[in-house]
Amino acid sequence: MSLAKMKRGNKVTIVSLKADRAYEERLASLGLFPGAQVEVLRNSNGGEVILGCLDSRFAIGRELANAIEVA
Repeated sequence: MSLAKMKRGNKVTIVSLKADRAYEERLASLGLFPGAQVEVLRNSNGGEVILGCLDSRFAIGRELANAIEVA
């Protein structure tokens, strides 16, 4: 299931990234790579998705959230 469909409070594990290499490298630098655990802190309809990973919080766009498969 895509990260964009997760609700606030869900803790999920990233399974795969369906993005180009530049995005994959950027996401990896933020700690988002297959096997990483993240918490959805906010997921507004049609807007950005705010994530918590380790001790960081950051926002990603809806299109990018759709490209991240989680379990």
